[in-house]
Amino acid sequence: MFFRGLRHRREMQDSTPDTMFPHLPRRSADILRDEALRELHRLGYRTSWRPDGYISATRGDTTELVGLDNLSLQVAQETELGEEPGRREIAERVRRMLDAVSHRIDPETLTEAEFLRMLKVRVVNREMLSSVTAENGQQFSRTTRAWTDELVTSLVIDTPTTVMTVTDRTLAARHLDTDADLGDLWHAGHRNLWQELVDAEVDVNEIHGDDPGANFWVVESSSFFLASAVLFLEDLLPRWIPDLDTSDGVMVAVPHRHLLLLRAVTTGNDLLTGINTVSSVAVVQFTESPGPVTPKLHLFRDGAEVLPFTDITDNGDGQRVIQVYPDDYLMDRINEGRPPGGSAGPGLPGFPDPDGGY
Repeated sequence: MFFRGLRHRREMQDSTPDTMFPHLPRRSADILRDEALRELHRLGYRTSWRPDGYISATRGDTTELVGLDNLSLQVAQETELGEEPGRREIAERVRRMLDAVSHRIDPETLTEAEFLRMLKVRVVNREMLSSVTAENGQQFSRTTRAWTDELVTSLVIDTPTTVMTVTDRTLAARHLDTDADLGDLWHAGHRNLWQELVDAEVDVNEIHGDDPGANFWVVESSSFFLASAVLFLEDLLPRWIPDLDTSDGVMVAVPHRHLLLLRAVTTGNDLLTGINTVSSVAVVQFTESPGPVTPKLHLFRDGAEVLPFTDITDNGDGQRVIQVYPDDYLMDRINEGRPPGGSAGPGLPGFPDPDGGY
């Protein structure tokens, strides 16, 4: 599936990388931009490029924020596998995506039964919603909840063509004004998410690297809500990975919407190697896959609050460095079993990630 396909990378065909989509050859990026603007104009939108690479598309009183990141990453994946799509294939993908944008369902017009049936909860990166708010003023203060410093949970409508975040305006239009109303919506969204994940087809594999400790589990699915499984890990892991030892905690990464990376918390150098390995893979998957969520590792233990404990920085040479910020528990696990004088101690240093891959 998604993860395994990226293991068989080949060099891109010799051409200059694009500045907006550096993972694409310039010729493919130009086709993608041209076809997107052509199709938006055909659908009656006025367009302009934003500095962040999104297209501001206006038709009547409605402005849509159109991003080509997911399409560009899909094209890049095929190109790396030696199957670079031509103009016709790219144009068809653009048409399918923008047809969904043009004919998306208005959640304010759904019946109550339809609205509740399509409602789900999704884990998303906070910056994604911030971009929409900055573009057209839509607010999500009542339909999102903070989860970590970087991620939020969000009420969404899952339609046959797109997943839309429920706005405060939609709640007002549907007269869902009370805290009790909102509580019912969150309950329904979590219930529908659980059913989505239980019914989803998942592909589970254990990966073993060359070094001791370089092992982890991969869970993949075509479901657009797989990353949101972090909200139900305690119940889903026994179903999906019964052999995973969760007694001392689990590290998990959700680099994109179709992928979970998981590893048991061990001790000493075995744990350090595992952190480095899973972080390296998470960074690559976050950078190169459609639907990115976050490259950070998170610690789950005893049903306690989720704790992000890694970050990714660049050093002066342009090399990515994995910074580790463990809590007291994780620090004790790292120090356990290490030789005298080998304690990680406060201020655990980062691990260089020279090739960004696994």
